[in-house]
Amino acid sequence: MRWLVLGLVAACGGPGSKTPTTTAQDAGAQDAAPIPQHLISTLPTDVRNPPPFALGSKHAHVVAHPDWLACHASIHPPADAAKAVDAVGQACAGATKMHANGAPITGTQNATSSQPVVYKFRAQAKKCYRVYGAAGPNVKSVVAVVADAAGAEIAEYHTDDVVPFFAPDEALCFTDETDAQITVSVGIGDGPYAISIWSE
Repeated sequence: MRWLVLGLVAACGGPGSKTPTTTAQDAGAQDAAPIPQHLISTLPTDVRNPPPFALGSKHAHVVAHPDWLACHASIHPPADAAKAVDAVGQACAGATKMHANGAPITGTQNATSSQPVVYKFRAQAKKCYRVYGAAGPNVKSVVAVVADAAGAEIAEYHTDDVVPFFAPDEALCFTDETDAQITVSVGIGDGPYAISIWSE
């Protein structure tokens, strides 16, 4: 089995990103009069200063734990995916203070013909969770998305190889009790995989 650390992916603009600007010439040099002050003062605050566009779940957030990287650094998981996630979870149990929520969930996907599979679990209020995952040697790319019941994303993980954990140095912490789900999609390859959910 091949292993590689997964990272959380966040979309952001690089150095080459360009912010479009508008000039009076671009706008057709229109002599548009400014909004009179007495009208601005009557606008509701939420219209004059709209809140930032909210992305992600309102039920959970990601908490970083860099010290958790050490607990699995020297582990050599077995080739069997289900045994692999259990081995890594057990190795990190002391550091994370977490326990397994049942037996590992197993499945098989083909990148060409299979659809993503959704696995649901019930998250408890004020508790943190950790997701471990592993796959067979013929699976070369995996995407795992953790979301709440409304489909709002909590975390998304990508890998170009297979790893024994989806969150190597972080926890997913819930503010209230809610249904959650993990969508697993094999991007390249074909074969078995396993995921294991651990919680405080």
